[in-house]
Amino acid sequence: MTTLHDLLTRAVGLHQAGETDRAIVLYRSILAVDPAQADALHLLGLLGRRTAPLHGAMLVDCALRLVPAHSGALFNQANSLVQMGRLDAAMAHFRRKLEVEPDCVMTLSRLGRDALACGRLDEAERLLRRAAAMETGDKAADLLRHALQRCVTARAIRDDAADPSLPPGLVVRGVFRDSSGYAYVVRRFVQELVAAGIRVRLVDLNYGGADNLPDSQIDPLLLSLDRPVRAKAVVTVTTPPAVESVPGLKTINFSMFEAVDIPPLWAGHSRRHDHVVVATESSRMAWLRAGHPPDRIHICPAGVETNAPGDASRAAPAVIVDNLGRRLADYPVRILNVSDFNDRKNLDGVLRVWLRTTRKEDPAALLLKPGKAAGVSGGIRDLLARVSAQTGRTTEQAAPVFLVEGKLSDTEMTSLHAASTHYWSMSHGEGWDLPMAQAGAMGLTLLAPDHSAYHAYLDAQVAHMIPSAVTPGIGAYVGQSWWSPDEGEAARLLRAVIDDPAGTRRSAQAHLLEHFSWQAATRRLIALLRELDAL
Repeated sequence: MTTLHDLLTRAVGLHQAGETDRAIVLYRSILAVDPAQADALHLLGLLGRRTAPLHGAMLVDCALRLVPAHSGALFNQANSLVQMGRLDAAMAHFRRKLEVEPDCVMTLSRLGRDALACGRLDEAERLLRRAAAMETGDKAADLLRHALQRCVTARAIRDDAADPSLPPGLVVRGVFRDSSGYAYVVRRFVQELVAAGIRVRLVDLNYGGADNLPDSQIDPLLLSLDRPVRAKAVVTVTTPPAVESVPGLKTINFSMFEAVDIPPLWAGHSRRHDHVVVATESSRMAWLRAGHPPDRIHICPAGVETNAPGDASRAAPAVIVDNLGRRLADYPVRILNVSDFNDRKNLDGVLRVWLRTTRKEDPAALLLKPGKAAGVSGGIRDLLARVSAQTGRTTEQAAPVFLVEGKLSDTEMTSLHAASTHYWSMSHGEGWDLPMAQAGAMGLTLLAPDHSAYHAYLDAQVAHMIPSAVTPGIGAYVGQSWWSPDEGEAARLLRAVIDDPAGTRRSAQAHLLEHFSWQAATRRLIALLRELDAL
């Protein structure tokens, strides 16, 4: 005779094998016989939270009411509460989990990192040291080592803030050594803050394992800004979950978001910070929809470089030749797209429109820079194969696509713009879109989705705007809404700029250079920080 224990064992096996639908059926069968079976409640709730987070959390909570010391349920409920933005409740569950399992490295690490995020440095150091002493994995041990180093740095910043012998200044934290958009924002704001006479201590976020640019490609000024200052605030340029407070100093997060609403996790972390600064009204509204206090969120746009295309002080046009020997420069219409290789950037939409719209004899080429490192060409080939099947057209029937991959410096990125005549995005949402803004500042004709951050610096007078509808997100944005550009209208615009580049010429250059230089952005940031008594 099959017992409930046998059913549970079979269900767990199916669960672990990824056959979740069959596991759910068995968990429900067990609960139909014994509604108080805590393991079945816990594991059913764990599966259910993927589609119905609140219902899943309720089932796990029922398991904990039956067995308050249920280690797995405590840990999983804590993680669920984190994703729901209920951080204090989550940490209460982690603390209960630590009482049940005092030597759980994951729980110690999680509680230590939360204490560090809240500026409880002694508590953070104690927990993280306990975790580090027991951690056996190299990567996890390295992360704990970096977290402990951040405790030391935070303590030094706190002590410096109370030292009257030090000059007043500002602490800026962020990843500034890699090729990400956030790193570029850090570099440019800090350079302009220093040029404006602000003493800056620049602190690397120090998470380890980053694929950084070589020091030779980073302004030596940035590498020299490690001197103590007497600061009132720490400005951290990153996503809200990566912000860590320093006791006695204001916590200000410069961030941005790409979809209609920020996730609950971001909202929970943002409420812990004194102020949030975002680049656009679109991002501000995303925070407000999540219930963020209106008086604690502010707008300071990012910037653009003010050098004209071809200016030797920035970069010459990149020389790009494909594996067939074709030169990008030989095509009168050269359309650039710079995107991370992810769902949000909608490269499949870009390539669908390109294959459907262009012909091999067109005087046009698409210059695609996907991702921030090498190794994406295989993924792009797979994507092209899928898009070719969807459209019924091959790449040989369409105008050429030039692919540039690998890690590029700021100057090398600008050289891609200088080599192009147009910039085109089909993104599902943007917090700013540095490549688009810079393309406009360099005089390229822009094809931009009519949504999110693009509204901050573009309109139909200076760019070709692609109508977009709010749709459900996918991938990392499941459960949220973003925008989907109209591929039919994008195809019409693409055909028009290829057939008549002069007649369809539009320029946002004067508008962007007048209103959105990095100097102007930094003046706005300084004024805002003074208004917030952070400078």
